[in-house]
Amino acid sequence: MRARYLVSVAILLLCLYAAVFHLSTTYDDYSRYNVQWNGTSTFFSHLEAHGAQTITDPDELITYENVLLLVIAPEGPPDQERVRAYKNFLAHNNTLVLCDDTGEIAPLLEAFQSTVSVLPGTVSSVERDYVTTAAVRGYATGNHTLIDEVSFVLFNQPMAIEGGTPLLQTPLLSWIDENRNGRIDGEESVGRYSLCVFEEIGGGELVVVGDPGIYLNSMAGLGEGNEKFLKNLLSLRPVVLVDEGWSRISTGGPYTGAILWVKDHPIVQIGIVGLFIVGSVYVFRKRIRKEMKWN
Repeated sequence: MRARYLVSVAILLLCLYAAVFHLSTTYDDYSRYNVQWNGTSTFFSHLEAHGAQTITDPDELITYENVLLLVIAPEGPPDQERVRAYKNFLAHNNTLVLCDDTGEIAPLLEAFQSTVSVLPGTVSSVERDYVTTAAVRGYATGNHTLIDEVSFVLFNQPMAIEGGTPLLQTPLLSWIDENRNGRIDGEESVGRYSLCVFEEIGGGELVVVGDPGIYLNSMAGLGEGNEKFLKNLLSLRPVVLVDEGWSRISTGGPYTGAILWVKDHPIVQIGIVGLFIVGSVYVFRKRIRKEMKWN
């Protein structure tokens, strides 16, 4: 009889775990808590294994030197506090990597007085990859640690970048598809476009990638080039930081915030598990007494 009740407790604990997992999952684009194709949970698993750290307040950057700061899918224009923090960050021999496909980084680039700018519209190409027809190839060019042993990287609806020193460029038969109809028409012109560039600014290094989609779960494992590119990125500096305060990666479902808060407080976790066990024991003991009474 006791074994039966222990099994019941185990099943209830498994159900509780499944419920917590379900409630902490979201379907928001680029969210690190999204395990679907449009999330970044796989990449963040690699980041955690690499020992990467996350920040939310740009003031936290003031003490760092010789580190890399990764900004994925920035949300909204940057405020002045963040602009000042990033400029100071670059002045201390750091690398700032901006991955954007909406143009939100434009005010930041202007504040840096950078030669880099993001062009509106999505890049398309006659040359498509056989794995996924929506992907555009960016071929490695120039000499930089970021593209060591990389022949090309697959991008998911990238934006073109002007200025800086090109690291990844499209094939010649490519164009900015402003109306996104998949055809060359109107004033759209064929050419080679940069999808990733770098520039030395203020004692540091700025890297701009025209597509945060390279971090999506759906892009994981699509090719050796993507995998090597991301490995090179994480090894550019001894320490890797990820800014969650200005990014869509931190979005979550309605219960995610509360669950994450509980995860950050082990004492609360112990208390919840303890209450659950005590409650279960109380219910089962009451049931045992009832059965013994009838017997």
